[in-house]
Amino acid sequence: MTRRHRIAVGDRYARSDTPRHSYVVVALVDKPGHPPHARLQAEDGTPYDEVLVGVSALTDPTAWRRLD
Repeated sequence: MTRRHRIAVGDRYARSDTPRHSYVVVALVDKPGHPPHARLQAEDGTPYDEVLVGVSALTDPTAWRRLD
C-alpha cells in the first residue's frame, strides 16, 4: 500500500541521489492542460537556485525523498 503525501508550500525534499542538498517548496504551479508542478528552492543556496519539478516526481522515492 502506498502512502500519499499532499505536496504543500513549505515541504522539504532532497534528491535521492544527493541527499545532502535540501530544497523547500516555495510555490505550486497548476496550469490548465499541464500536470501539476512544484517550484523548489535550495535551502542553502541563492534565490536563483530553483528547480521546477512535477508533483508526481516528488512522490517517487527513487527520485526525491521528503524530509521531516
